[in-house]
Amino acid sequence: MSTSKRAPAPSWAWEPPETHPTIGSTNIEALRDPRPGRVVVADHQSAGQGRRGRSWSSPPGTGMAISAVVPPLPAAVMGWVPLVAGLAVRSALRASRWRVDATLKWPNDVLVQDGTRPGKLAGILAQVADGGAVVVGTGLNVDHDADQLPVPGATSWRLCRGGAPLPDGAREAFLQDYLRHLAELHDELAAGRPEGVREAYRQACGTLRRPVVVHGAKGVATTGTALDVAADGALVLQGPGGRSEHHAGDVEHLRPGPHPG
Repeated sequence: MSTSKRAPAPSWAWEPPETHPTIGSTNIEALRDPRPGRVVVADHQSAGQGRRGRSWSSPPGTGMAISAVVPPLPAAVMGWVPLVAGLAVRSALRASRWRVDATLKWPNDVLVQDGTRPGKLAGILAQVADGGAVVVGTGLNVDHDADQLPVPGATSWRLCRGGAPLPDGAREAFLQDYLRHLAELHDELAAGRPEGVREAYRQACGTLRRPVVVHGAKGVATTGTALDVAADGALVLQGPGGRSEHHAGDVEHLRPGPHPG
């Protein structure tokens, strides 16, 4: 997205990350004191959380869990939080010396579609804390071998590199870039400029322009073609009965679609 009209310098800044070799859940820890700018990082979670109460775990030392607290946002753009976190992950991976070209699956997954080991590389869980700050949780598969992956259909940064372990400094560089991108995207939303964010997401999202099923609340499934992302971050679907907007749900890609640029 263009940064030629970037928001004024924010009144908050990232604190030095609180790093843990292992922790129950970085999101739960961040929610205990959700001050904007706080960052909790762990290589392993014993009680990691995914969306809809799902567990997310992997062997010690193989993953990277990041929970970053951002200031409150207007209700009209709150739906963008997991989407911009995915954008920040993708941008940091593309900027890395150990580059991975990832695509985004609405609303909260980071995928690798090409190469010898395609699959889910990262997931996002955003939770609103008391007072309105948002804990943005990101789980990245870093140094997993194929038999260590947390769920079927997953991949890891290591496997995307042909199985070579990540060099020293890769995690730290990724974290720095991820936090920088997340802050910039947050500030665009906070300043009332979601259109640049929306266009960047359109370019990065592999869900658009393809047939999908959205599995919503209470077992309701809606089939159609994903047309767009609405101004509030909702997925716009064209189905047999017309257009519909979905603000939450699990998306199933029915067949390969266009590869984002």
